[in-house]
Amino acid sequence: MLLASDYVDNGVADIALSTDFYELTMAAAYHRSDFETKRRKKKAIFEMFVRKLPRNRSYLVAAGLEQAIYFLTKMRFKDKHISYIKSLKIFKDVDQNFFQYLKRFKFTGTVWAVPEGSILFPNEPIIRIEAPIIEAQIVETYILSMINFQSLIATKASRIVAAAKGKPIIEFGSRRAHGPQAALLAARASYIGGCMGTSNTLAGYKLGIPLFGTMAHSFVMSFDKEEEAFKEFNSLFPSGYLLVDTYDSLAAIKKIIDARIHTSGIRLDSGDPYYLSVEVRRLLNYAGHSNTRIMASGDLNEYLIRDLVNRDAPIDFFGVGTELSTSRDDPAMNGVYKLVAIRLPASSPSNCKKKYNDNLNGKVLYKIKTSPGKKTYPGAKQIHRIIENNIIKEDVIALEDEKKISGHMCVPLLRKFLDNGKILCKMPSIDEIQRYHCQQVNLLPPKFKDLDFVPEVFPVIYSEKLEAMMRQIKPE
Repeated sequence: MLLASDYVDNGVADIALSTDFYELTMAAAYHRSDFETKRRKKKAIFEMFVRKLPRNRSYLVAAGLEQAIYFLTKMRFKDKHISYIKSLKIFKDVDQNFFQYLKRFKFTGTVWAVPEGSILFPNEPIIRIEAPIIEAQIVETYILSMINFQSLIATKASRIVAAAKGKPIIEFGSRRAHGPQAALLAARASYIGGCMGTSNTLAGYKLGIPLFGTMAHSFVMSFDKEEEAFKEFNSLFPSGYLLVDTYDSLAAIKKIIDARIHTSGIRLDSGDPYYLSVEVRRLLNYAGHSNTRIMASGDLNEYLIRDLVNRDAPIDFFGVGTELSTSRDDPAMNGVYKLVAIRLPASSPSNCKKKYNDNLNGKVLYKIKTSPGKKTYPGAKQIHRIIENNIIKEDVIALEDEKKISGHMCVPLLRKFLDNGKILCKMPSIDEIQRYHCQQVNLLPPKFKDLDFVPEVFPVIYSEKLEAMMRQIKPE
């Protein structure tokens, strides 16, 4: 498992403070309320989902779960963190027992989630957390940050990989990512989304993602003659690729041929990639360099790549940087984390109306949000995926205890990963996650793979029981 400390500059020791400040103020207020006095008996249920997809997307790729789980199992408040929180003016009237609670804080909840690499649609739960509300609240920010960002990039990568129609995509975006930590996360998410590898060395070291790199223009410019730079680099790295666009791409190819440099590949990083790739291929083939491969890079995105592939451009690899590591066309995902229920112990009295009271494992107080454009459905939910002829026909969002959906035998998507704060299973390798995602993409209806298809309606419905409950609940 990749450690959470790999994403935090000052290591795991300070990871507990990777949160919005209001999570801590709410925690202090919870601590003083009956939520804290009964915290080991009363559990809150939160779900994370997206209300809408990033621009131009027809599906979402879930990613970031592994780091979220590590965070949940390892975060601790150290003495220095508690001293800092106590020093803040707003905490001056907070009881000392709260700070003692933080000192012994440990996540004891249960986590259900879809596996990383899963294909999802709007309003479908990505992760569900059931824990004492003070615990579930404190972890909100980190969970959202980790899953929002990686899912955003994995989704972008999946689109780009689909556009390439089998030609490999390499993630080249570290220098344009929003900081070194984001670069590492983007490399991981891009690989989950189907990329062949990355230029990020730390991702290779920590994650085992295949590494790729060529050379920079500065290397070529540091020599008196372009061909001298090619010879020097090729002699040390005969399997490397030569960057040929520093001055004139076609002239550089002719220099490589004249100097009898047998390189494994060349990279085009500017100009018209279609015209240049055709001309470069012609020159190389004529000179007997038919095995020399061509890589294209330079502000590529899924639409440019699709056009090049459809025109049969003789390009063997694509390197994609800024557009991928920042999801440039829509660089944010609006995942939200909402309270959907509070589970009471079986012996607790309840004044909630029986018609929406659930006696499974104790009574449940269902919670909904009704603000315009932001309503939420109540209760812990499961996604049942109906697959016909190896294609997703429909997803049914239902309450967790619903066994059959409209008579169909459906595939439940959410799985339990943590129980009482303990990991239940070994997390899959990143290669296994990538393979799982590829299987998921193959289940998509064909039109959802079209870059230009922006669905107005998704193949998602709510179960009859959930819809009936939604109509019955009246928030107080």
